Amino acid sequence: MSMIRDARQRLKAFVVKSFFTYDAAAFVQAVRRLGIEPGDTLMVHSAWNASNGFDGKIADMVAALKDAVGPEGLLVMPSLTYQNESSGDFLARDVPMNVRRSPSMMGMLSEVFRRGAGTARSLSPTHPLLAWGRDAEAFLAGHERAEVPFGEASPFERLRVRDARILAIDVPFSTITFTHYIEDMIAPSLPFPLYEADVRFGRVIDHQGREHRVPVRVISREANALRREHRYVERLDAAGALRRARIGNTRLLAVRCADMVACARAMIAEGSGFFDAPAREAAA
Repeated sequence: MSMIRDARQRLKAFVVKSFFTYDAAAFVQAVRRLGIEPGDTLMVHSAWNASNGFDGKIADMVAALKDAVGPEGLLVMPSLTYQNESSGDFLARDVPMNVRRSPSMMGMLSEVFRRGAGTARSLSPTHPLLAWGRDAEAFLAGHERAEVPFGEASPFERLRVRDARILAIDVPFSTITFTHYIEDMIAPSLPFPLYEADVRFGRVIDHQGREHRVPVRVISREANALRREHRYVERLDAAGALRRARIGNTRLLAVRCADMVACARAMIAEGSGFFDAPAREAAA
């Protein structure tokens, strides 16, 4: 079986190299076709696939993304230090987020970006962001003071203010963390609490090696169980807000923060949404 698997992998690599290879310049052109221009604020979610067709190293794709926004733009990526668990479960493990040393678990592109020159990182224990470009430090400032790490007091609000673009590279819409900002925005309209009642605390180690105990609100288990994100995606699609492209063996998805906000507000105004009602309310 291993021989068959190895043969398939070699065949796949041959096909990708022969028919789906693209370079950094072509990648930037593809990003341009999705409406991303120099000077934009761009948040990127990604997964690195060795058979994506990109003719270069991970660092070369990071450089291409920097070229896409230019020195007057801002490149942002998430750098959560955990995966496959909720932020509440992560906080329960009491593991500190070391701003200088904790690796990003949000894909290799994010981790290479984190290690690059000129990249800043915010001090949120659960949702630290990376930023490079114009006003990167100011964009991230004070994240540790935002009790809701993706709420109005966080850099996620600044994504909205800047009308940022979001780009997903070989990952689904569900990876886009700005959706949590949307959920915080519509929280007053929900028939259940978006957050757990108790405030949790996370540990952050700053650039000087000082440890901080940071209060954090976490999304409730009820909200996570009742979320039906596919309805939101369908509405965004119907509005033409989601733009898709393929280059080589890489799939791209782009959306504006402004369109995400407008779509969610329209759904709430119509009495619809992307959360189910609690069973107790549905029964009543």
